[in-house]
Amino acid sequence: MMNAMKIVWNQILYFPLIIRMVKYGDQSTYQNFFLGQAWKIINPILQVSVYFVIFGLGLRNMNQGGDPWTYASWMMLGMAMWRFMNEAIMNGSQSIKKQIGMVSKMKFPLSILPSISIASAIWTFIALGTISTIFIYVGGSTINSHWPWVFYYFFAAVCLSYSFALLNSTIVILIPDYISILRLVMSMGMWLAGVIFRIDSVDNVVGDVLRLSPFYYVVDGIRDAWLKSDYMFESHFQTGTIIFWSTVVLFLMLGSFLHLKFKKDFMEYL
Repeated sequence: MMNAMKIVWNQILYFPLIIRMVKYGDQSTYQNFFLGQAWKIINPILQVSVYFVIFGLGLRNMNQGGDPWTYASWMMLGMAMWRFMNEAIMNGSQSIKKQIGMVSKMKFPLSILPSISIASAIWTFIALGTISTIFIYVGGSTINSHWPWVFYYFFAAVCLSYSFALLNSTIVILIPDYISILRLVMSMGMWLAGVIFRIDSVDNVVGDVLRLSPFYYVVDGIRDAWLKSDYMFESHFQTGTIIFWSTVVLFLMLGSFLHLKFKKDFMEYL
């Protein structure tokens, strides 16, 4: 537990540096693009639009009809949360391996590198969340009165992303092939978290298990807060909350232990 508290304290202590590193990284990445950093917003919107055309206007409504704007707002909000976590986790998991040389020159804790990746991914969430909100009003609906809960679920997503990325960042260095397994898991995660299809329709043991997953908790939780109340989600809220935060604490404690144990040997493994 002391290792975890030390890691968390570093994130708070070096928060100003994290923000500066995000700004520097964005400027460096997009400096040769005509539209510059606007691509941080344009790129996720273009990519997610493909899912909307296929599942919102195509397969989903081919036989059952329905309002595509309602589905678009539902899917976009779930995709906003999922793509934020996916980008944060994947980039955060490789951040130490890719940037350890820079850290050796600048002298700051390796543990803040996943946080830099998470902060950089926030624009993806903002862009898709904004589009989702526009679709809500285009479809004639309004934001749920429980909208302040969005801040809780976003905070929960940040905690999950950081704890998982910290754990992965050490394993990726110790076992290079692990990154391929992680990509597969995250690719499957989008479907298992109910980003595109409603897990509520899976009324069996498989559905019950999926509804208790940490990723489903934040994806459907933010929909419950921003769009409209979901009875199925709320019926599992207490159990889901216990499982979610237990998972976050487990990832953080294990990730902190491995990080502090092997960080002095990272250069040898690389």
